[in-house]
Order: sequence, then structure tokens, then C-alpha cells
Amino acid sequence: MKKYSGFTLIELMITLFIVGILLTVGVPSMRTFLQNNQLIATTNELVSSIHIARSEALKLNKKVTICVSADGKSCVSSEKWAQGWIVFVDANDDRVGTGVNCSAVADVNTDCLLRVHEAVDDPLLSVSGTYDSNAADIEWFTFTSRGVPKDQGASQSGVFSICSFDTSNSVINSRAVVLSLSGRVRVSDNAAVISCPASP
Repeated sequence: MKKYSGFTLIELMITLFIVGILLTVGVPSMRTFLQNNQLIATTNELVSSIHIARSEALKLNKKVTICVSADGKSCVSSEKWAQGWIVFVDANDDRVGTGVNCSAVADVNTDCLLRVHEAVDDPLLSVSGTYDSNAADIEWFTFTSRGVPKDQGASQSGVFSICSFDTSNSVINSRAVVLSLSGRVRVSDNAAVISCPASP
């Protein structure tokens, strides 16, 4: 007589029960882990874009602007940086931008794109900022050929707040990217510096 081996119904039920408990505990932790990774990545990408804008302004001896861009070609009047942003040579100082890549432009007196950052994938992440001088929403920063942030002669400095929310619009984690009057940029997790909106 041949003997059959396998799981009994009770063993299968116990296994499914344990898997259910592990999923209940693990899925929220995984979501938080992924959101924290997105927060860190977005912070690093914003810092990198600011560094590129400043270094290219120095290297090219031209004004370079970083601004909110929903289409990856031109600036939009918005304080929601999670839509995406662009870094471009602002040859005519109009803070508008253009969809032409700098490698395809022969004339250095023409606006051209240096870098494009697409919209942030996480709908529960916000990126916004305010200028230090007047607490207005940041829509752009322009670096002069000396690497200093100035908008048509007026010095610029400010703080970007990158905030991660849960599904009930409560902030679960946040960071700040601080741009000084000299053009230096740093990351901070000081709650006194960070200003998260009410919702993403």
C-alpha cells in the first residue's frame, strides 16, 4: 500500500493565519520604508539640481535658473515642485525656459535646458518652499555668473520643505533644503526650519 504525504487542513489553516499576520505587520512598514526612500531621493535630487544650476552658472558665465516645470520644457507659475523642475541657461533673464537641450544649441546667448526632473511618483509627497526675504512661495531661483542666487538684482535665499504624508494627511517624515544668500545649499531635519503644507 502506497503512503501519501502532504499538508493537513489544520496545518494549511495555521500557515495561512501566520502569513496573514506577517502581511498585516509588514505591509505598512514596507509602505513607510518606500516613502522614506522617496523622500530621501527627492531631497538628494533637488540638492543635486541646485548644485548643477550654480556650477553651470559659474562655468558658462551665464545666468542659470531652476524653476517648477510640469512639461519639462518651460517654467510654470506654481509653488508645487513635486510637478517636476528644470535647470536651464536663462540667457535673456526672463525666467521662462525652453525645451531645447543645450547640447543642440550653437548660440550661447539662447535659453537652453541643462537638466529636467520629472514629477515625483509619490502622490503623498510634497515639495514646496518659501523665500527668506518675504515668505512668498518659491517658483524659481536664478544663479548669476558669480554663483550667487539673485533675481533681477535682488538677492535670493530660501527653504524648500520636502514632506511625506500618510493617507490621513498627517506628516510622517520631512526634510528641508536650505539655500543661503551665498548660493550654498544644505539639508536639514530641524522641525523649526521645515514648513509642510496642510496636505500634499
